Amino acid sequence: MTRLRGNRPFHNVFPQFYYRTHLKGDNSMRKLGLAVALATTAMATPALARDHSFYVGVEGGAMLVEDQPVDIFDPTKTTASLGEFSINHGVGYDVDLIAGYDFGMVRLEGELGYKHAGIDELEVRDFPLTGIPFGSHIQVDGNSHSFSGMINGLLDFGDDDGWSGYVGAGIGIAGVKTSMDEDPDFPGVFVEGSDSRIAWQAIMGVRTAISPNIDLGLKYRFFNVPNLKYNDESDVGLGELKSRWRSHSVLLSLTYNLAAPPPPPPPPPPLAEVISPSRKVRTPQGTVVGNADPGKPAGKCHRKHTA
Repeated sequence: MTRLRGNRPFHNVFPQFYYRTHLKGDNSMRKLGLAVALATTAMATPALARDHSFYVGVEGGAMLVEDQPVDIFDPTKTTASLGEFSINHGVGYDVDLIAGYDFGMVRLEGELGYKHAGIDELEVRDFPLTGIPFGSHIQVDGNSHSFSGMINGLLDFGDDDGWSGYVGAGIGIAGVKTSMDEDPDFPGVFVEGSDSRIAWQAIMGVRTAISPNIDLGLKYRFFNVPNLKYNDESDVGLGELKSRWRSHSVLLSLTYNLAAPPPPPPPPPPLAEVISPSRKVRTPQGTVVGNADPGKPAGKCHRKHTA
């Protein structure tokens, strides 16, 4: 009768092989579980909702003032006029402070603005009343500026935490002042005055969130102050003058949202929930054994000697 004997028990070999392979698998599963947990935490971080919160901001940029016509004010005059003069401005600047409330798709805000542009020249358009040839360009120095207080209504569209756009309009009060130094070649010919009138504006822009509470944006503004009245202080003797202010501005905006900070992200799930249970191994005799502790080798398997 033949016996199958071994100098070394089977369990001295099999557990070592099982321990090495199983431990390597456990380390890989731990790394995979950790990566899944971190990714889940990042995706679960809530986006900041800015709806129903206050905000404040500052804006500033370049401005172009349309040629400003200046005409003799005559309430009985019904025909259109190109104006006795046209004031030509250089590139100016436009700055403002805003504060408002975000209702969701609609925002309501108050705005305090200041606009300033230097005067390049005074163009004569109607020579019979001034005695100066039509089309003459008088090189004058001076500036025009405007202080304004506006109430704006804005309609938002897009993603609050990405790129979004808005359009709107505003109405308020603006004071416009024009100051001018006469040209020595045309003494006594200049336009100066100030007036305050109802103003309105059209607004459009885009913005993006650069932090949970700060937005960076680009804004266009058309600003209009009609029906300005100036008293003629020149030597021409034109009496009361009428004019208007129209400007186009491109502004950078920086807005701080006073929304409550977002809640902290949820903790990552325990590793035990993302690591699969250890595999069970079938021994050569057919007995299924499991490893309750992946860090240790499975239980020993004993083979009986057979005759």
